[in-house]
Amino acid sequence: MRIVEPIMGVAPWRPEVAIATERVTIELLAGVPVAIGDVRGSLLEVFLEANKVGGRHGLGMSDQIENRVIDAKSRGIYEAPGMALLHIAYERLLAAIHNEATTDLYATLGRKLGRLLYEGKWYDPEALLLKDALTRWVAPSISGKVVLELRRGDDWSIVDTRPVYSSYDPDKLSMEKVASPAFSPEDRIGALELQNLSVGDNRALLLHHLGAISGHTLAGDQVAGLLGAKDPKKA
Repeated sequence: MRIVEPIMGVAPWRPEVAIATERVTIELLAGVPVAIGDVRGSLLEVFLEANKVGGRHGLGMSDQIENRVIDAKSRGIYEAPGMALLHIAYERLLAAIHNEATTDLYATLGRKLGRLLYEGKWYDPEALLLKDALTRWVAPSISGKVVLELRRGDDWSIVDTRPVYSSYDPDKLSMEKVASPAFSPEDRIGALELQNLSVGDNRALLLHHLGAISGHTLAGDQVAGLLGAKDPKKA
């Protein structure tokens, strides 16, 4: 990366480049960025401001070895300061608003959609299906503000998170003591005990599986020993 000249921002790896620490507030409404700092306007205006803010910190530069459509690999240096800035804010609000299962699907479907778009299949049925799921059921809830402190390159911190709606509530579940918690330490113990049921079931299944393949591989016996299974040869 050090051999390139950045186009959209500064080179944060150069010690002679002065970069002042900056705090910036990013606001989203229904998944769409509507304001960055004092700039509030059209989507184009917000993106242009995002590129300026991210660019002056050298944010969003990456050295990628990628898998091309032609089944070959290539390497390139990419710059996306505005997208990187907005992505941080979007995913911070996403984490506060949606549950774990939804965020997991968001990541999985997003990766699949990204590959389809990379291949130019913007309007193929599978791409339209994935875009509809993400824009209809995930994005509309993403509203709020995120305050970031930007330093050099990808060195940044989240200072404040203020979603319009949040699934996270410190009064419901907190590592600190609260007056009348909805979820107490006793509840945590019960939840862990329930999880232990599946752990035991999975261990039994794994031992059964290793027993089925033990005649084909020595590794099966070794792993079974680690799990506490008795060696039938020594019984």
